[in-house]
Amino acid sequence: MEEHWKLPYTKELEDAISANEVCVVGVFGKSTWGHTSKGCVINNLTNSASFNPHYPDYLRKNGVYHTPNVETLIPNIECSFDQQKKVLFLHLTTTYDTAELVRACAMMRNHLDNHSDFHDFWKNQEVEIAFSLLYLFSVCHVLILVHPVSIFDISYDKLFHHMTNLRTKVLPHIKDVLKGCSVGRDWWVNGRPCPPRLLFVMQRCHLSNLQVESSGAEHSTKKKKPPLKRLQHTIEDQIYKILRNSRVLTNSAVNCLFTVPPNQAFVHIMTEQFEKVKTEEDPIRSMLKLLRSSCETHRDPTARSRAYRLLTNPPTQWRDEEEDEIEDASNPLWAFLSQHTDLLLSKKGFKDSVGRNALPTHFEVPSLKQWLKVANNLYDLFFMKVKKVETVDETKPDINEKILEMRQELHAQIDPESRFSEARCSKLVSLASAAYQSNLPMHYTSKVHNNQLGQALSTYALHARGPARDKYEACVQAECEAFWNDGRRLCEVHSLTGRHCVHRFHDLPTDGKSQPDANPPKMAHSSRSRTIAASSCGRIQGPRDDPFTLQEANYDFYLRMDVQALPVISDADTFKFPVHERNDKQSMVSPELHCLVEQLHLGSDSSSSEKDVAARIRHRTVSGESDCQTSTQESDSEEQLDEAKPLPADDRQRTTSANYEFSLNSETMPEVQSVDYADDMPQKLTYTEGMMHSGLAEDILPLFSSWSLVRLGAFSSYIPAHGLEMPGFLPGTSFLVPWDISLQGEDTGATHWPVPGEARKLSLKETKLMQQDMTKAYVGYEYETPRGQRFICSAPDKAVKTSGNGIVRDPIQPLLDMDMPLYCTSPVSARSGKPLLGQLMRVYVATPPESNANITLKPKVVPGPSPTPTFSPSQNEIVLRPNSLWVLRFPYVYVSDSGPHLQPKDLSQLSAWRVLKMISVDIDH
Repeated sequence: MEEHWKLPYTKELEDAISANEVCVVGVFGKSTWGHTSKGCVINNLTNSASFNPHYPDYLRKNGVYHTPNVETLIPNIECSFDQQKKVLFLHLTTTYDTAELVRACAMMRNHLDNHSDFHDFWKNQEVEIAFSLLYLFSVCHVLILVHPVSIFDISYDKLFHHMTNLRTKVLPHIKDVLKGCSVGRDWWVNGRPCPPRLLFVMQRCHLSNLQVESSGAEHSTKKKKPPLKRLQHTIEDQIYKILRNSRVLTNSAVNCLFTVPPNQAFVHIMTEQFEKVKTEEDPIRSMLKLLRSSCETHRDPTARSRAYRLLTNPPTQWRDEEEDEIEDASNPLWAFLSQHTDLLLSKKGFKDSVGRNALPTHFEVPSLKQWLKVANNLYDLFFMKVKKVETVDETKPDINEKILEMRQELHAQIDPESRFSEARCSKLVSLASAAYQSNLPMHYTSKVHNNQLGQALSTYALHARGPARDKYEACVQAECEAFWNDGRRLCEVHSLTGRHCVHRFHDLPTDGKSQPDANPPKMAHSSRSRTIAASSCGRIQGPRDDPFTLQEANYDFYLRMDVQALPVISDADTFKFPVHERNDKQSMVSPELHCLVEQLHLGSDSSSSEKDVAARIRHRTVSGESDCQTSTQESDSEEQLDEAKPLPADDRQRTTSANYEFSLNSETMPEVQSVDYADDMPQKLTYTEGMMHSGLAEDILPLFSSWSLVRLGAFSSYIPAHGLEMPGFLPGTSFLVPWDISLQGEDTGATHWPVPGEARKLSLKETKLMQQDMTKAYVGYEYETPRGQRFICSAPDKAVKTSGNGIVRDPIQPLLDMDMPLYCTSPVSARSGKPLLGQLMRVYVATPPESNANITLKPKVVPGPSPTPTFSPSQNEIVLRPNSLWVLRFPYVYVSDSGPHLQPKDLSQLSAWRVLKMISVDIDH
């Protein structure tokens, strides 16, 4: 049999010692680490090194510290059998030992996060210690409680009370286990071989001048006891009174968890032995002492073998056999223990019951084989849930469940802090919820929610106490989140102008699947902010909802407005910006536009106009031909046919009517040619869902055009004396700036400035020659406010000015050579006196009838300071058809990869939002 092993014992027992009767002694308690741990108590009892010192250094393997697992922190029971003394020693190691405590702290540092986890860990350790001690009290005859100093730890009294109650519940299950172990009837009825005796061993005391007082006492009188002995008797009296008053000890020893001898010493203070162990058994000191002695003594032929024996054995075996015999004779610790073990081995037993009618106590000294069988079976009972032992017995699972229930009940008994904390914190949840719900609107954003949640948690933290604080804090957060999500959460999607949606949290109508928990309604976003805006051509105005998507802002709104504008602009008068051809053949027309077309359906006799409107919308939806520029170069004869006369009322009605089926019937949609990417390996992204800007590659096209360029009519359709006859223009601001263009290649607008003092009167001949070599065009930059007020600027931050007969005196040069601001202050202020900002939305150009004057547009917008990208349409350079009145509509919002570029709040920064100079003319000679 091995000298040292751990329970349960699974090896075969030798026949020579299996029949030996044994007295089982259990050792538990608190101790330091190293060679002064409580294992040295057993080593002193056996004069051997049965138990190795416990160091926390075993966490270190190959120079690296390893974090222990939770399973390794389970209490362990080490065993050692002294055949000569017929005593079996059990050593219980728990977190009461410093080495195990260090391992537990190393585990908690990496695996536990908050205070409640730490608290639960230590309470679970107390439950494990209680079950381990109850196991020792069920299999041992004598128990030794080891303590580092000479005081009684009052916390053991509380632990013994819990163990007494626990033993009453576990006793029926212990008896079930003992049925198959061939034990005596008394052992089976009581669940233990005898009522165990509890002895106390203190490792050191703090008495001063101990040797002096003891020597003086010997000379003064022989009757007076030494101080150490008096201290032991005093501690015995204190322990006995404490345990008797707490009802741990009673007159009947049979019903007690343990007993103490009434007429024998049960407290021992090993002061001299502890100091001897501390100095002599220290490995470092012992090695130095051995080295010093080997240097001083004479080396004989046998010294080599003796030195080898000393170096290969632990310090406790560095003595000769003669010294061991002397040590056995003068071992006070063994003398203290042997008076109790001899009573069992001599078949006398313990008689610890007190009182007049004291009942005799039972005892049984089993053989080693019999005891190991009982110990293994009880070990499975007490530690099955921890060790996860698999059994075939059908009754064991029921026992395991009951043991688990007992563990939970014991955990509740030894943890009053958690019970108090649970009761207190559970009441505070409703108080914190009331603090959260105070002064809340019907719907609110996450910012308001987080502020209210912070107040609720502050209210909760002000009164919460104990380990359940974190648990119920999570309940407060969950309850507040549930209250917010129960129809009170505000949709926080922001529009492209910076306003958030005012509806409660919802899904979009296009979402295929809603959230199952919140079950939000389906509706479109809305900020309840509405402005007045004009169509792409500027001929009509209508209300505009705050857009939330780029397509709604720059495409769908204007498409709906263009349907209502009369007369309908033909495809020949619409410039088609290149866009990406969609392979899925899906229309870019939104469902809202379908509803509008359905409302405009006036009758079945307007089929021709329906086809015109449907074809126009289809072409604008999936436009992308490469010959966009050539569409503006048509002959003058075609231009004359396009001029001028208003349509009759019936034709207007037919024109506005359209068939709703055109957007749903795939046969009426134009075929979109699929793009073959097989030749381009790897495939590259050829389109963007946003807008064209300088940060994109050159070969990328948008899915839809955010810009619009249409021809309103011939050059003669603009009457300079009347201006633009469109709604929304402020009085006197609807006139275009005249532009005199020299057909000889000299721009008169650039060379003939009205400089004061330098103007000379031309002769009649020179005037006629100049009029023959010049032509006239008109240019205007239109700004539009959110209220629908429109005005044309002739220079940066300057509205156009006219005389009484409508003649514009402003020069054209600033519009040609300077950058125009994207936002300009309106001539009319708001009611509060705050200036209104108008955004550049349209540029009007009236091209002259002469075909050799080619006016070119190169629109580029920089909506913010650097490094804001430059926005432009998918075709950067556009040559306008002559003899036409063109209007270029700019995007309503500018969105890049970083998000929408909003107008500045500080008016001093308006100069960074600008439109680069874009109009030029080329003369063909």
